[in-house]
Amino acid sequence: MDNRTIDQLVVEKIMGFEVRNGQRVEDGKRFGIPSYSQKIEDAWQVVKELRENYFEISITIGEDIINVEVSTTMDDPKKVYYAYQQESLPLAICKAALKTVGVEV
Repeated sequence: MDNRTIDQLVVEKIMGFEVRNGQRVEDGKRFGIPSYSQKIEDAWQVVKELRENYFEISITIGEDIINVEVSTTMDDPKKVYYAYQQESLPLAICKAALKTVGVEV
């Protein structure tokens, strides 16, 4: 799956906006879709959204692997979602976030 498709899924499934003709629709207006899977400043908005919706995020950066763990704060036992990614932190954040809503990429 390419980054653009991942970004569109994040807009819809995580951020809660409609996507129409490749653009984010907010309050009836159309905007471009942020590069959540490529830019850390955009991916950090995903982290903030997850935290506001009762998820904990743990990020571990090793020598050759990035591990993003997302877990619920409300369930007992906690549900845990992982994304192991070597390419980039923003992409790993997006993949882990999408797993929380049942989307495998």
